[in-house]
Amino acid sequence: MFLAVVLRVDGREAVPNVFGIGSRPLWVTMALFFCGYLVVMSGANAGTTDFWTWVGALIGVGFFMVAAGLILGAPGDPMPMRTTLVVATLAIAGVAVSLFSLPSPLTHVMQTGPSIGASVIILAFTAVRGRPLAAWAGSAAISLVATVWGHVAGQGAFWGLAVTLPGYAIMIMGSLFSLMLRPMAGQLYALREANERQAALDAATAAATEVRERRLAALDERARPILTRIAEREEFTDDEVAVARLIEAQLRDGIRAPGLDHPRVRDAAWQARRRGVTVLLLDDGGLAADGEDTEAARRRLADAVARVLDETADGRVTVRIQPPGRAVLASVSVVGTSRVERVDFDASDLAVREVADVNAQ
Repeated sequence: MFLAVVLRVDGREAVPNVFGIGSRPLWVTMALFFCGYLVVMSGANAGTTDFWTWVGALIGVGFFMVAAGLILGAPGDPMPMRTTLVVATLAIAGVAVSLFSLPSPLTHVMQTGPSIGASVIILAFTAVRGRPLAAWAGSAAISLVATVWGHVAGQGAFWGLAVTLPGYAIMIMGSLFSLMLRPMAGQLYALREANERQAALDAATAAATEVRERRLAALDERARPILTRIAEREEFTDDEVAVARLIEAQLRDGIRAPGLDHPRVRDAAWQARRRGVTVLLLDDGGLAADGEDTEAARRRLADAVARVLDETADGRVTVRIQPPGRAVLASVSVVGTSRVERVDFDASDLAVREVADVNAQ
């Protein structure tokens, strides 16, 4: 059962997860172990009619079950010291109450087996959870309890000690297992985190490359004809100069406000500038995250900004996406001859909604 924990990897929360601590298969395995414990205990004590023998046996198995639950459910790595002390105390108490409730002399050779075996399993898992010293101290205390019980019960002190000695082989195995594989588990997580950082860096590089290529394509499409004509020293009409200035402003928007680089906003800003409106678009990164929710918020914001630009006939329109973490996602201010207006858009859950609208004549 003990070796079964090595094959389960559940997550990254703590190193013990590499050993399957807290996984469903291990909970099931532990439950099966205690079912076997009850079967062996019942069979070994089948010829015993003493009430207190059964009470002590059941209390002992209860102690072991609580200790197993604490080991499998306790968070952190290594296991918290307070939990470790409780687990070790329960293991010792479980052995003590089980042994001292047995009849004297014993009626079956297996009457000491369930409690001693369960204590070894509990303490071996304690070592795997990063507390080998506490596990060995608990094992030594159990040997002392068994020695005292053997003397009191008339079985002999050495006989009582002897029943605990086979468990030390499992303790040695568990301790070595922990000492050898726990550092490897830490290295595994470090390597995984390094791979995740590299993947994030590669993704960021790819995104930056995509943005750069998109901007170069836009520059090539919009600005190259004008730049070619300038290089060839051609003359421009007043309308062509106005279009060139609009293209320059549009390219500047793509650099200063990538979060607003949307066809609806580009078209609305172009038309507003042609009407003589001064349009300033700024982006401080509040929509820099990726994801479907962010894209939906960006589309809704673009629609809202486009409506404001379409409704503005003169003056100045300033659109700013706020920095990340602000309650307001973006703000739009309009200063014209007939109105002064500011509209804020809420950032909770990336939902864009109007939260302020002030008009002044």
